[in-house]
Amino acid sequence: MLLSMGKTKKEQKLKELHKNLLERWQAMVHKFTVEFPESIWKAIQDKKGAGSIKDFLVRLIEKEFELRKNKVLILAGGEGARLKPLTETIPKAMIPVGYRPLLEYNLELIAKSGITDIVLLIGKLGNRIMKHFGQKWNGLDISYVSESTNLDTAGAIYNARNLVSDTFIVMNSDILTDINLVSLIDYHKNHKKDVIATVCGIGVNDYYQTMGKTADKGLFSDYGVFYIDDIINKLVTRFEEPPTKSQQSGYINTGIYVFEPQIMDYLSDSEGKSISGDTLPHLIDDNKVKAYLCPKNVFWIDVAHPERWSKAWDVLFSGAFEI
Repeated sequence: MLLSMGKTKKEQKLKELHKNLLERWQAMVHKFTVEFPESIWKAIQDKKGAGSIKDFLVRLIEKEFELRKNKVLILAGGEGARLKPLTETIPKAMIPVGYRPLLEYNLELIAKSGITDIVLLIGKLGNRIMKHFGQKWNGLDISYVSESTNLDTAGAIYNARNLVSDTFIVMNSDILTDINLVSLIDYHKNHKKDVIATVCGIGVNDYYQTMGKTADKGLFSDYGVFYIDDIINKLVTRFEEPPTKSQQSGYINTGIYVFEPQIMDYLSDSEGKSISGDTLPHLIDDNKVKAYLCPKNVFWIDVAHPERWSKAWDVLFSGAFEI
């Protein structure tokens, strides 16, 4: 009888130990570490208005995990004809700016937004990009979709259709910018019930001022420019690439977009076609494109031109903008 009672107590202790271990394991499984940039902690310190700091942090964490569900497709297959002979051996996305590959700046911008899932759409010389970044780079998960022939931008996006199932971002690789991607994504998600696409734009005159230039004739001959119905609705009504005349108004297409998966319905016959020149006009005809207009203090430059490539170096070394 005493032996039986001792055995029962031992079994009970083992059960309790097992239960405790199981609870501790389950608690560990559900623990996450979320890192916020310095700007977030400053926002917490400066927080004003109703609600507790705890509620504020909960909203930030929810937003952080929501952002991580997004995916960015970077168009990195361009050959960079205007930058030859430099781009005969170096992919356009990897041309040096400030002694670093251009693509590094764009990846760092994406990482700052909290997004971690990147797809690089590569073409000729794409192996150099893969060798440099691999599948993990600075906390980013990177995958690659390669094209054997020149699909152009619309074709390259459609080529990656199997990797897209939710809202996603498309970004040119040959730009240098500090555009706030979180604000862009938030804007799109607030309007996505009405549209399929949001195009990110910079005011023509704002760009003149940023670059320190006057409205010279033909300055935007190689940029796409779009127009909106009004500043409140921001529905894109017209797109020109290249513009038919010297531009004094409208918005420059920055080469950054947010799309819903339904965009693929417009890309089924897209091989060799451009997302800006061929696809956007169809979406605009169907009233499916909104505009996100950048604040005046945003920096943006398309580096795929010798003059602007040189300007990008000057900007970085001058410290005029923190990229």
